[in-house]
Amino acid sequence: MIFSLFRAAEFKPNRLLISSQGGDIGAGMDLGQWVRDNNLDVEVTRVCASSCANYVLPAANKKYLRKDSILIWHGSAWQSNWHVDQEHRETFNTHITLMRKKETDFYADISVDNLLTTYGQSKFNFLDFTLGLFGKGTVGYDYSKADMKKFGLVNIVLLDGEWDWRKYRPDRANQVKRIKVDDDFEFELRRFEI
Repeated sequence: MIFSLFRAAEFKPNRLLISSQGGDIGAGMDLGQWVRDNNLDVEVTRVCASSCANYVLPAANKKYLRKDSILIWHGSAWQSNWHVDQEHRETFNTHITLMRKKETDFYADISVDNLLTTYGQSKFNFLDFTLGLFGKGTVGYDYSKADMKKFGLVNIVLLDGEWDWRKYRPDRANQVKRIKVDDDFEFELRRFEI
């Protein structure tokens, strides 16, 4: 719907304002590719989680964060902990292989290291994460602005001159673990590839 509304608009906006808990991997990449194709900026109004943080925000020309904008990553097509019953395993494997190829190509196109979405899982035992051992109610992780840059997320603009959402949204602070990217981290395109 957003694509057709944009096509029909006489005056095309240059910034997408978004607040999203995420959603389907393929739909997230489609929206991210649309943002990229239309050279749009993205402004996170409240929260940008999962597929929003994975695909929509990184595809933006400029990425606008408010002082209380929450970003949340927790995995992607390349995560290793998919739990699929035997009955659906073959269908899942076909689908996830397509999504992994699409995701690898997407990140290469926007010059982002595709480790962005799973790095937090690699730093901690994901079972601990999913069982809430990071803290009760933990839903994902985030990175500092400097660490996001290590993955290739550049052109981040702080609308309020700061980005310290934990101070402004203390009720959510324990739900998102801050992940520190190693000092010896080296950027790599197509780190995961089929």
